[in-house]
Amino acid sequence: MRRRRSMWLAVLTAIVVAGWQAQIAQAAPLVGTARHCVAGLAAVPVDGVAGTSKVTDFTCYDTFAESIRHATGGRVTVASGAESVTTKQLLTAGAISTGTAAAAQPLLGIEYQNGSFGGESLVLYGSSGTGCYAGTWYGFPRMSDLGFDNRISSARAYSNCIGKHHDGTSYTGDYVYCESSCSSLGAMNDRTSSIKFF
Repeated sequence: MRRRRSMWLAVLTAIVVAGWQAQIAQAAPLVGTARHCVAGLAAVPVDGVAGTSKVTDFTCYDTFAESIRHATGGRVTVASGAESVTTKQLLTAGAISTGTAAAAQPLLGIEYQNGSFGGESLVLYGSSGTGCYAGTWYGFPRMSDLGFDNRISSARAYSNCIGKHHDGTSYTGDYVYCESSCSSLGAMNDRTSSIKFF
């Protein structure tokens, strides 16, 4: 009897521990521990609500080179120590959409922790659509989900997109536009909590 009771206690303890571990895993925020991250989001119709969109991919790497390779589906490679990529490299690889050529998985923007495109980075791409053409846009309503809340000091935008950086979540509050290349965000430095690419 004592042996059967001990066995049931061991099984019950294992179930409880497994349940705790599952709850801890679910509660963990979607934040990477590496320096350079990538996130994708599906295109939203011009009259669509961005709150219904979900990030389809979120991965972090130790280097910018790894993150840009991931975001462009392996089409763009840069030196392992690189902190940025040129528009020419992106165009040559077909990683950004233009008025005459649509890219699959188009690069939308790169957000940088420091001014003048330095420090940690967040590479954002469209997991569907062809960029900000044909009445579609992309929204990242909570930068905290990506570990980049109030951390952006410079940015670049691609694929015919303008990045509208808001200081509130879900595209609220003060904002600043970044039309292509912004070495600083001025009064919005380290204040971005959501971004809409349109």
